[in-house]
Amino acid sequence: CLIPDGDLYNSINEGSAQVVTGDIETWTESGLVMKDGTEVNADIIVTATGINLTVMSGIAFDLDGDAINFPDTFTYKGMMYSGIPNMAHTFGYINASWTLRADLTAEYVCRLLNHMTTHQQAVATPTLRPEDANMPTEDWIQDFSAGYMRRMMHLFPKQGQGPWRNTQDYKLDKKMIRRAPIEDGVLVFGDSGNIAPAMDSPTLTKVA
Repeated sequence: CLIPDGDLYNSINEGSAQVVTGDIETWTESGLVMKDGTEVNADIIVTATGINLTVMSGIAFDLDGDAINFPDTFTYKGMMYSGIPNMAHTFGYINASWTLRADLTAEYVCRLLNHMTTHQQAVATPTLRPEDANMPTEDWIQDFSAGYMRRMMHLFPKQGQGPWRNTQDYKLDKKMIRRAPIEDGVLVFGDSGNIAPAMDSPTLTKVA
């Protein structure tokens, strides 16, 4: 969200506008009262409940009858999930044009499908390697303080190191997504009867 001409900041500095954060207790004739007792006078009130982010629109997925719990997985290049075959999603940039990342994702998935067709492969599974076992972890999105994002990160896959990243950095993503080879030692390929076994999740070491 941008304020190109800075008029809101000017209004705040002049004292003609203010930002109040908290929970609403009740409405009044002149505005509202917060739960801490603060009275807020307002000429216009625009109600907005915020959004609750979900992974894959909240659809319940299972793999061979076992429910998939996305927080137990690691993101692979910001588009696939560790231990889950043949599943990719698109999530753009929160700090740049959404379509820059969407285009990279679509391009990569097409490269992957063409590779699988050429080599007569039916399954591609991002698979954690032994060297990934103790990698430090981060939330799926970093350096973005919006409440609607922070309060839902526990529902999303984790980030790690190497290809287990959701960088939100176009220059890095061009190297990791566009230029890196499809066969990187992380994607495990097979036919429909040869789904790569899921490795136990690494010990989670939270990065502050």
